[in-house]
Amino acid sequence: MSDSASTIPAFNPSGSDVVAGVKSRTEELMGYIRENVPANRERSIAITNYEQAAMWAVKANFT
Repeated sequence: MSDSASTIPAFNPSGSDVVAGVKSRTEELMGYIRENVPANRERSIAITNYEQAAMWAVKANFT
Protein backbone atom coordinates (compact mmCIF):
# COMPACT_ATOMS: atom_id res chain seq x y z
CA MET A 1 0.00 0.00 0.00
CA SER A 2 1.25 3.44 -0.89
CA ASP A 3 1.65 6.23 1.64
CA SER A 4 1.01 8.86 -1.02
CA ALA A 5 -2.07 11.03 -1.08
CA SER A 6 -4.81 8.87 -2.47
CA THR A 7 -7.52 11.49 -2.94
CA ILE A 8 -5.25 13.43 -5.33
CA PRO A 9 -5.77 16.76 -3.54
CA ALA A 10 -4.32 18.79 -6.43
CA PHE A 11 -7.05 17.52 -8.79
CA ASN A 12 -9.84 20.02 -8.33
CA PRO A 13 -10.76 21.42 -11.76
CA SER A 14 -13.77 23.24 -10.31
CA GLY A 15 -11.61 25.07 -7.78
CA SER A 16 -14.28 24.30 -5.18
CA ASP A 17 -13.37 25.06 -1.58
CA VAL A 18 -15.71 22.24 -0.48
CA VAL A 19 -13.87 19.71 -2.66
CA ALA A 20 -10.53 20.93 -1.34
CA GLY A 21 -11.82 20.67 2.24
CA VAL A 22 -13.17 17.16 1.80
CA LYS A 23 -9.92 15.98 0.27
CA SER A 24 -7.76 17.72 2.86
CA ARG A 25 -9.69 16.35 5.82
CA THR A 26 -9.78 12.88 4.30
CA GLU A 27 -6.01 12.88 3.77
CA GLU A 28 -5.50 14.09 7.35
CA LEU A 29 -7.65 11.28 8.75
CA MET A 30 -6.05 8.62 6.56
CA GLY A 31 -2.62 9.87 7.61
CA TYR A 32 -3.61 9.49 11.25
CA ILE A 33 -4.79 5.95 10.59
CA ARG A 34 -1.58 5.08 8.73
CA GLU A 35 0.49 6.37 11.65
CA ASN A 36 -1.52 4.81 14.48
CA VAL A 37 -3.18 1.64 13.23
CA PRO A 38 -1.21 -1.53 12.51
CA ALA A 39 -0.76 -2.32 8.82
CA ASN A 40 -3.23 -5.13 8.20
CA ARG A 41 -6.24 -6.00 6.09
CA GLU A 42 -8.63 -4.09 8.34
CA ARG A 43 -6.59 -0.90 8.03
CA SER A 44 -6.53 -1.29 4.25
CA ILE A 45 -10.32 -1.67 4.20
CA ALA A 46 -10.72 1.40 6.42
CA ILE A 47 -8.53 3.47 4.08
CA THR A 48 -10.46 2.24 1.04
CA ASN A 49 -13.74 3.20 2.64
CA TYR A 50 -12.51 6.69 3.52
CA GLU A 51 -11.38 7.10 -0.09
CA GLN A 52 -14.84 6.05 -1.25
CA ALA A 53 -16.55 8.39 1.19
CA ALA A 54 -14.47 11.30 -0.09
CA MET A 55 -15.27 10.39 -3.69
CA TRP A 56 -19.02 10.37 -3.01
CA ALA A 57 -18.86 13.59 -0.99
CA VAL A 58 -17.08 15.29 -3.90
CA LYS A 59 -19.57 13.89 -6.42
CA ALA A 60 -22.48 15.09 -4.28
CA ASN A 61 -21.42 18.66 -4.99
CA PHE A 62 -21.95 18.25 -8.72
CA THR A 63 -25.23 16.37 -9.06
